[in-house]
Amino acid sequence: MKWLNKLQINQKIFGAIFVSLLFLALVLGCIIWESLTKIMTEDLKKRGVNIAENIAALSSDYILTDDYYSIHLLITRAQEANKDVRYILVINNNNVLVGNTFSKHLPKGILNAHKPDDINNGNYAILTSDEGNIHDILVPIEEGDVGFVRVGMAEKQAKSYIFTKIIELVVATFLVCMGAAGIAYYVTRIITRPINSLVDTATGISAGNLSLRAKAESDDEVGKLARAFNEMADNLISSSTAVEKLLKELQEKDALRDTLILKLLSAHEEERKRISRELHDETSQALTFLMVTMRILANEVKDIEQQELLNVSRETAASILREIRDLAVELRPPILDDIGLIPALRKHARKFEEKFALTVILHAPDDDIAAIDSHTAVALYRIVQESLTNVVKHTVATEIVINMEIKDCSIELSIHDNGHGIRETDFEKARQQNRIGIYGMKERAELLDGSFFIKTHNIGGTEVRVSIPLKQREGCHDEKDNQHNAS
Repeated sequence: MKWLNKLQINQKIFGAIFVSLLFLALVLGCIIWESLTKIMTEDLKKRGVNIAENIAALSSDYILTDDYYSIHLLITRAQEANKDVRYILVINNNNVLVGNTFSKHLPKGILNAHKPDDINNGNYAILTSDEGNIHDILVPIEEGDVGFVRVGMAEKQAKSYIFTKIIELVVATFLVCMGAAGIAYYVTRIITRPINSLVDTATGISAGNLSLRAKAESDDEVGKLARAFNEMADNLISSSTAVEKLLKELQEKDALRDTLILKLLSAHEEERKRISRELHDETSQALTFLMVTMRILANEVKDIEQQELLNVSRETAASILREIRDLAVELRPPILDDIGLIPALRKHARKFEEKFALTVILHAPDDDIAAIDSHTAVALYRIVQESLTNVVKHTVATEIVINMEIKDCSIELSIHDNGHGIRETDFEKARQQNRIGIYGMKERAELLDGSFFIKTHNIGGTEVRVSIPLKQREGCHDEKDNQHNAS
C-alpha cells in the first residue's frame, strides 16, 4: 500500500467516496437482483398455474374422446401466447402422454421428472436443464380422474430481462458516482488548497528562502497552523541561536540516519544470509530427496510413458535445484563469510564471465585482508556486484577490469569497462526512472566514511572509484578520533 501514501489528501478523499459509492451500488444491485429473482419466480409459478388450469379445463373432453389434434392445437396456442412457456405436457389417467409441445422428441427422463404421486410442495417442482431452471407446474384434470397437465416455465427470458435492468441500474449508478465523486473532488481541492499553499511555503523556506510566509486568511485549523508556521519562520530569522540549535539537531538526525541506514543494511544482509542458508540447506535438501524419490520410482515403474514422465520431472527438479543454489549464492555467497572478500569476488567474476560472455579481470591483493572488517567487505562486494550488473544493463562493453589495493589506511577500488561511457543525461534519466543503483553504491561507501565517484574514463568506458578507510588496520584511526586526540 505504499502507493497510497504518495496520494494527495484530496485524491484520498475522492477515492474513498468513489469506492464507497461503488460498494453501495454493488450492494443495492445484489439486493435488487435477489428481489427481482424472487418476484420473477413467484410470477412464473403463478402464470404457470393459470395456464395449466386453463388447459386442464379445456382438454378434459378432448382426452375422453381421444381428440389428439385438438389437444395439440390447444397446447400449441397456449405456448405461443406466452414466451416463458418452455413446454406443455398432457397425460391421461393411464400415465400415457397424449399431447406435448416438443417439435421433435421428448427430452430423456422428462416424463418421470414430475409425477402426481411424488409432488413436492403441492403441484410445483424445479427441474434443471442445459437451458437453466425450469419451473414445472402440475395440475390434475378433474381431480386426476382424466389425467393431468404439466407446464414448464423457463427462467431464461425473465432473467435476461432482469439482467438488462441491473446493467442499466449499474450504469446509472456509475454515472451518479462519477458526478458525486467529481463534486467531492472539487470540494476537497478547495479545502486542501490552503494546505498545499502551506506546503509550498514550507518547501521554499527549507530551500533557503526565509522571506516566504504562508497565507493565513481563515480562522480554522489550517489558518491557525499557517500563523503558527509564520511565527516559527520569524523566530528562525530573529534568533541565530535557534538556527544553530536547529543545525545541530539536523546534524544529529543525519548521524542517526546514517546509523539507522547502516543497521538496516546490516539487517538486510543478515536476512539475505538467512534466506540463502535456508534455500541452500532446507529447500535444496527437499529437492534432492524429491529427485532421488523420482529416480527410484522411474527405475521401478514398468510403464514406459510413466518412466519418461518421471525422468523429465526429475530433470526439471534438477534444473530448479541449480537455479535455487545460484540464487542462494547470489543472495549471500557463503565464501564471503567463510573465506573472505577476495575469494568471493573471484568466484563472482568467474560466474559473471560464464553467464554473460564477458571478460572480467580482477587485480586484488592476496594478503593483508584481515584489516577489512565485515561491513566494509559486504559494501565492497555489493558495489562490485551492482557495477557489473550496470555494465550488462546499460553498456555494450566486452571487458571489465577490477582493481583493488590497500593504500596506507584505506582500501581503493576501481571498476573500469570498455563500453560507451556514462553521460550526464544518463544520471538524469536514472533519477526520473527512480533507479537507485548508483545512489545505493554511493550510500554504502559514505556510510563507512568513504568516497564514491563515477565518470567516463579518459580512454573510454565508465570508471567507478571507491575509497573506504580501514580503521581496524594497525596505525590507522578514525578521523574523528584524531580530531578528538588533537583537542
